[in-house]
Amino acid sequence: MITTAMLAVIAAIAHCAGAISLDSFAAVRRAQVEREAPNCVRVRFPSAEWGTGLEWKPQDGADFSHAKWLAVDVENLSRTRQARLTMHVSAGGAAGDSGDHATAIYRKNRSVNTGIGLNPGEKGTMRLLLTHPRIYGAPENARGPYVIDTAHITSVAFMMQWPFEDEVEDLADLRISNLRLECEPDESRRVDPGKYIPFVDRYGQFAHEDWRFKIHDDDALAKDLKIELKLLHEPPAAWDGFGGWKDGPRLAPTGHFRTAKHDGKWWLVTPEGHLFFSVGIDVVRIMTDITDGSRHPEWYQGDVPPDGRMAFTIWNLEKKFGKKDFSGDYFNLVLKRFNSWGINTIGNWSAPELCMTGKKPYVACVLERARGVKRHPRFHIYDFAAPDFEENMRKAIRERFASDESLRRAATDSMCIGFFVDNELQFQKWIPEVGAETAAPYLDLYFRICRDEIARAAPGKMYLGSRFVGFRQAGILWRTAARYCDVVTVNAYANSVFNLSGKMFDPGAEKPILVGEFHFGCFDRGMFKPGLAPVWSQAERARSFTRFVEGCLQHPLIVGCHWFQYRDQPLLGRGDGEAYEIGFVDVVDRPYPEMTRAARALGESLYEKRRKGVW
Repeated sequence: MITTAMLAVIAAIAHCAGAISLDSFAAVRRAQVEREAPNCVRVRFPSAEWGTGLEWKPQDGADFSHAKWLAVDVENLSRTRQARLTMHVSAGGAAGDSGDHATAIYRKNRSVNTGIGLNPGEKGTMRLLLTHPRIYGAPENARGPYVIDTAHITSVAFMMQWPFEDEVEDLADLRISNLRLECEPDESRRVDPGKYIPFVDRYGQFAHEDWRFKIHDDDALAKDLKIELKLLHEPPAAWDGFGGWKDGPRLAPTGHFRTAKHDGKWWLVTPEGHLFFSVGIDVVRIMTDITDGSRHPEWYQGDVPPDGRMAFTIWNLEKKFGKKDFSGDYFNLVLKRFNSWGINTIGNWSAPELCMTGKKPYVACVLERARGVKRHPRFHIYDFAAPDFEENMRKAIRERFASDESLRRAATDSMCIGFFVDNELQFQKWIPEVGAETAAPYLDLYFRICRDEIARAAPGKMYLGSRFVGFRQAGILWRTAARYCDVVTVNAYANSVFNLSGKMFDPGAEKPILVGEFHFGCFDRGMFKPGLAPVWSQAERARSFTRFVEGCLQHPLIVGCHWFQYRDQPLLGRGDGEAYEIGFVDVVDRPYPEMTRAARALGESLYEKRRKGVW
């Protein structure tokens, strides 16, 4: 039903729209373009290789500084494939892209993007917020959103970012239409540079912007808890005590999670023998990242403690629960949230105290960057050729199980799905360096050590691999991982992974795949960066979450996907600069309702969609 308010928004958008002709766009690489009407083209992608698609490079630069959004309508014309597409806008003069917060160098060549995932036959709209320096720019001695020189746009391109698919003629078939500039810029967002500092309020929020769920006083934090507890639901009725398919096919119980192929699709199987598809959230902890306030105490409206640790999340939770020792109450709330949201798995890097409650399946990481094991001088990977590599790697894994009580308990805990060893090792850079033939015996050794040591320390538990950086990996890596891993895990920041091929595995030697990380983010709660897969609104973030999970449910190899991460990253970033609005909750522990509603709807239909298919 279209409401009066919705009609007003549609009218406002139409009033300020400014068309940009797609006739000016050229096909790049092997994209096949058919011009169907003014400002409307059909594009077929036989490949997702970098740059394949459409691109426009205005000779003297284009001026987008008078609009709020760059928008375009997209339709997936395929009846069998989920589609993904990204829109990229580049601006500036001098060479050299920069990914930092600071606006002082915005005149360098900078790029921003947005994306969309579409089910077969589905239509949607991509919008990109144009971050004008005059509005979003921060003074040089402060921090603010990532901005681009919107008065000098040098290119607009449509492509499939982070390629991984096999080349096939019908990889994607899209109608792209009505490219336009929308609405006047939000000049109210502009902040007087002389009044910008301090710009972080006492709750860790951006001080110079308001939004619907912003916290303004301590009382609101305490009220949140009472209100939310009344609104939380029981888990979906179709789930068993592990979050598995209660009324689905029953396989042999083993007392541990395992894998099985059933009716042509891979599944996880609960300790009781029920089929299980894992939908999880990573980094579920009381505190994740703490900014060092001692470097710039003038940036904060509140006092900076002597140690400089700006622990906003802890301070906010103390006010929410009305006490210092709130951890038990908080983890109970998280478990109730997961049940209500339709989340059946606690993802990687989560608090041991939460995992050990025995109330929700979880995954655990044995170690990252094993201590005492020599590393490669240039890449984030081990020196597999070191003469003491095997001895030290085995020792490091054994010491972790010996020293970490939560790992020892997980070894026999029926709620523990399995164990990772390492995260995002740079195999894709190292293998070309040494060559596939040399890499083969080293990879065999590495995965065999990890498999053997997990089997020794935790008999019956699954080895979940090392979480590859994306699906674009050498064949020797896939094949070797499949030989030793129970589940191959991959972190993938794309709008869809449905078109993943299974050809990387040897015939008859495939293994199921778990997506260890994915997310979508945007800019609407005062944050400075939207994450690795940006979209334009909370509604679109929730829709993108749904489409991504649906694509995983439709794929016969994929047995689960875990969102990164539970809470937004700090406004000023964690240690490596990441400062993404990608949480299910924000810094004041307020959930994003669009995300929680979308997750619940998926949880309710999870096993029917896995069984019957999404389309």
